Amino acid sequence: MYESNDSSDDNDESLSKQVLPTADDANGPIDLNKMPTTGEEYLRQVRFQASQLPDFQTATQRKKRNTTSSNSKNHAWHKLFPSTTANTTTSDIPIKHIVSIDWQNEQCKLFSNVRNDFFQMRDRLRIANKKYKNAKLKTANNYWKFCFGDDILFQSPLPSLEIDDQQQTQNSLPTMTKMITLTQPQLHDLLQHEIDWLKQCGCSIHLALYTFATLVAIEKPINEDVMYTIRQTCLAWKQTRMRLINLSGNEQRGDDSLIKSCDVFVCIIGRYFGQFDLADTSD
Repeated sequence: MYESNDSSDDNDESLSKQVLPTADDANGPIDLNKMPTTGEEYLRQVRFQASQLPDFQTATQRKKRNTTSSNSKNHAWHKLFPSTTANTTTSDIPIKHIVSIDWQNEQCKLFSNVRNDFFQMRDRLRIANKKYKNAKLKTANNYWKFCFGDDILFQSPLPSLEIDDQQQTQNSLPTMTKMITLTQPQLHDLLQHEIDWLKQCGCSIHLALYTFATLVAIEKPINEDVMYTIRQTCLAWKQTRMRLINLSGNEQRGDDSLIKSCDVFVCIIGRYFGQFDLADTSD
């Protein structure tokens, strides 16, 4: 962890001073894809990520006079939040594919409206339904059946969700009455399973709908463990997007609707949930 200095001279070097002691990083490999289980593991990951950044450089006195202290602090602060892996940085995405800031702002606004509607309707339904019960889900198989029903084999590739098929699969869609039965810990578990399913089973509109619904239902304030999983969700969809974009250069073309789903997740996690280091930018 690093501390920031609010002194008037605005020295960026103060941001690199270590505050909390950690074990030597040479003691063992650091797996950024593994959720830290202790404070020490978390600090080791933060130190490793910080070590991948370029050294801070102090601006000349002339440049400092032409730059306000607030802008300088914001610039240094964002340096502390690197992307977790080089394979998922925005620079790897073709410039022509990066969506506009206006589009991203519109998606965040729509997502915020959906969340507000969800929580209002959830409270009304829970008051109206006196026999309301939480879903009883324990295993990954339980969560799979909750989402996709019994007709799709556990952790098998998910079929495309065509418009003509939606009537037949309506019972396995993330409806309001289904999502309000999940507690906040269950939503966190579901989000973790959705990351695994994305990596193991491939992406589909069906899975994208459930991931979107899960993010909608997560309440604020968000604790550190849940935010970590939300960030991992963004990284997983970024990696998926890169694979789909790469298909465009091969005989098999990537599905534009799935690529757009990836854009949505990168947008709302990066901008609505404040993980700006993961957000797309055209700068």
